[in-house]
Amino acid sequence: MILLDSKMTLSPSATHPDIVKFMSLACADLASRNILLDSSQPKDIFYFGGTSPQLADARLRLAIQGKKTATTSWPVPKPLQWGVGDYSVILDGSGKPGALMQTTELKTCKFRDVTDDFALAEAEGSVDDYKQGHREFYAEQRLREGKPLKEFGEESEVLCERFVVVFARDDLKQC
Repeated sequence: MILLDSKMTLSPSATHPDIVKFMSLACADLASRNILLDSSQPKDIFYFGGTSPQLADARLRLAIQGKKTATTSWPVPKPLQWGVGDYSVILDGSGKPGALMQTTELKTCKFRDVTDDFALAEAEGSVDDYKQGHREFYAEQRLREGKPLKEFGEESEVLCERFVVVFARDDLKQC
């Protein structure tokens, strides 16, 4: 079985005490590097890994290490709540804030048109692993959500997002 990730938005709000504290630490750290956030409110709060806490932790570590610099979303969220330059909180497998990322590129395209470079930036193995893993994941996602199984395939429109981690929780920086 191929393990893959997807960007799964969660319910914790930007006013949750853990998020507020994390964003305060992130803003202070970034300010010390002369990077000022427009807002201490993240545009998105999510985790990688579907329903697997272990996969969420593994993907978070890859993002912090700079090995994972991309993620794919389907269906494409409408309206899109974040854009290039916006910041999002990546949660760990237990739902705690782990890293702050900045979106550097957003592009929609048909799944068949996802570039090899982008697929490899997801850090999921080969391009074939990326393709097969996403097909399986999106089918499982629809079933898990109890939604009618909309077929995911080569013609499906996906959101390709590139990002950079700009801050990580202290205990995760050495991973």
